[in-house]
Amino acid sequence: MKTTKVFSRPLMKQSISANKVLAIACTLILCLMTVVITFAGNLIGSTSDSTDYTDAQTDFYSYLYVLASYNEMAGTELSYEDFAGAEDLSQYDTVFEMMSAQSDDLDLSSEDFAEAADTLSRSETGLDSYIENFEYVYALGSVQGCFSGDDLDVEAMMTNMLEMMGVSSDLVENMSKMDTSAMLNQMYFTIMSLLPILLFIIFAGNALIVDQVDKGSMAYILSTPTKRSAVAITQAVYMIVTPLIMVGCAFLTKLIACNVIVGEVDVVKYAALYGGLYLLTEAMAGICYLASCIFNLSKYALALGGGLNIWFFICSLLGMFGSESMVNVGMGVEELGMFNRVSLVGLFDIDALGTVGSGAVDDSFIPKLIALVVVAVVCYVAGAVRFQKKDLPL
Repeated sequence: MKTTKVFSRPLMKQSISANKVLAIACTLILCLMTVVITFAGNLIGSTSDSTDYTDAQTDFYSYLYVLASYNEMAGTELSYEDFAGAEDLSQYDTVFEMMSAQSDDLDLSSEDFAEAADTLSRSETGLDSYIENFEYVYALGSVQGCFSGDDLDVEAMMTNMLEMMGVSSDLVENMSKMDTSAMLNQMYFTIMSLLPILLFIIFAGNALIVDQVDKGSMAYILSTPTKRSAVAITQAVYMIVTPLIMVGCAFLTKLIACNVIVGEVDVVKYAALYGGLYLLTEAMAGICYLASCIFNLSKYALALGGGLNIWFFICSLLGMFGSESMVNVGMGVEELGMFNRVSLVGLFDIDALGTVGSGAVDDSFIPKLIALVVVAVVCYVAGAVRFQKKDLPL
């Protein structure tokens, strides 16, 4: 009978069968999370990409200011409500022409006033709220502080109220500029997508070698014409290929979800991101494989391989709150960024990988990915060599 020294098909089939349910369950969870995060990102993106009403608000307030000023001078009661319900706008045209004649910078007309109002009426805020806000601004604009003598306005009042509540105006401004899509990507790739894959590689990596040694089934495998080298290589191939299939399914799900939900997809960008995710997964899988090859007791291998990878995952959680984007919006602590430097997850530079396919690629991710490849290769090779040379309780 021919001795198997490199790769064992029966052993591979056994590994696939033994871990089939776990692999399918983790892959389904991963794909489901991919769809959910794509939908959430599109929802947030559609909100942030809504029409900018700043110019329309400025124009509308200018017309309201002209009407309010004219009312004070002429003793009239012109308003937008009357303007919107009037059939004859000649009085308003006269006012706008008179005020425009007093300044070279003004070119007012009833048509432009109606257009600005129509634009604001389509906003979520509502036209009535803009009018009420203008009334506060106009009323406080002519008021001075009784002690300081400074002009009082609504913006200064709101800033003061926020500061009294312990919220700085800089924080509010930073939060308004927050890149929510980048934060969702960070959360998805370092937490939501990594967790199901991490569970798989911890339990599968433990079951492939050390669990069989611990239970005694490895003695049966080695009693067949299968060398230790074939066992080590076959199980390593399983740990390399299965996560690749899982990440590939997530990648395809992302492409489909983006096409269906968003309507477009940046294939190159996501290929780079999922490629980085796979390399991170293999570095962590290599650690589990090495631990499985070193020990003869399952509990020790699980403690080393699983414990170390769980530590990396916890560090990624803490490190996320130390990232620059979180610190800038006041939701993070800069000191927590140190956890990104003591974790393999910190080598998965999502921000830099996200620039692939754009006009300005940040290639700082290259040495980090090379480091992940080195970790994976060293762990797999060292594990295979260790398994072939160590004493087994057969």
